[in-house]
Amino acid sequence: MSKIFTTSLATAAALAALVSAAPMAAQAQANGITNCDAPGGRQTAGAVIGGLLGAVAGSNLARNERTAGTIVGAGAGAAAGSYIGCNQQRARAASQANSSGAQYRAASNLRIRSGPGTSYRQAGSLSAGQPFTAIGSQGEWVQIAGGGWVNANYVQPY
Repeated sequence: MSKIFTTSLATAAALAALVSAAPMAAQAQANGITNCDAPGGRQTAGAVIGGLLGAVAGSNLARNERTAGTIVGAGAGAAAGSYIGCNQQRARAASQANSSGAQYRAASNLRIRSGPGTSYRQAGSLSAGQPFTAIGSQGEWVQIAGGGWVNANYVQPY
């Protein structure tokens, strides 16, 4: 067998073991490596990508024992990728929780725009102190329940 085929085979075996063992090794508390407490598929994707990159790096670094280097590199890469993916899932969930259904009030009289920017037409207005529910955000713009956008620099939590 060629060295490339052997290395590829070892990499595939290591990744298969990691992907199948991770759910079984899940602990009751989310640690970000073997399980994640936030919804989304970034943890699995991170583990696969990290495993592949780690296997390549491990194979290249371990000159004498490429198979062992590949397996160790794949394991370390998968763990790091899984942890990073879980953190991305947590950040996305927190962002959605903060921008979805949050209560705000206008800090001053505001123009409601039809889209997230001053180039969009005016679709209404809010009076200073008027409360509203935010259902999303994009950059410096907050989307209002019922339609329209206002600049986030001119709103306060309610």
